[in-house]
Amino acid sequence: MVRLSVQFYRKFSFPLIAFVVTLIGIPFALTTGGRGAISGIALSIGIGIIYWSLSSLFEAMGNLHQLPPVVAAWSPDLLFGLGGAYLLLRVRT
Repeated sequence: MVRLSVQFYRKFSFPLIAFVVTLIGIPFALTTGGRGAISGIALSIGIGIIYWSLSSLFEAMGNLHQLPPVVAAWSPDLLFGLGGAYLLLRVRT
């Protein structure tokens, strides 16, 4: 039953990923540097893999009753959203 609760809350938190990824991507788009496009693409893929891994970890913890279902579903969005907001506030204008 808990597994279904985690999936239920995850269904509502999943669409927020687009906003969170945009929030993370804006600071990288606004910074100029000599790193090149390939490093930006590699960084984006790395961030995506980390998000996916963390999301799977929190889902597994929710399924095993180590976290409440709401916390398990919304934690990756919250953590990456706060990280994106921090990066956005640190952009030099």
